Amino acid sequence: MKYLALLLVPVFVLFASWQYNDPDPLLWGTIYLLAAYAAFRAFQGKFNREMLLVLLIWSAAWAISSWSQMTAWEGFFSEGEGLTMKTPNQELAREACGLGIVAVAYLLFLGMSFSQKRS
Repeated sequence: MKYLALLLVPVFVLFASWQYNDPDPLLWGTIYLLAAYAAFRAFQGKFNREMLLVLLIWSAAWAISSWSQMTAWEGFFSEGEGLTMKTPNQELAREACGLGIVAVAYLLFLGMSFSQKRS
């Protein structure tokens, strides 16, 4: 599990770097960089359970909220258009899934913190 956390560090940094052309890059870059930080700390075996719990609840609630705002499933991108956003539903789908991935990672790190042997 520790090495999965290490693998997630560059994944979340990459997610953060893809936000440069987002309408609100500071918000989304920060979300993914927080996840990268939590992943790195999990790899080190240093956990802040309170922070992980708050971030888990926050990201899961926001993911559910974003998902429920979609009026129709239109996928993540338009065929032949690349990753350009054509509809608000596509943006909501991407945001909800990104937050869902982050929430699952926080849940994993929280589980790792409870399974860690006490010294």
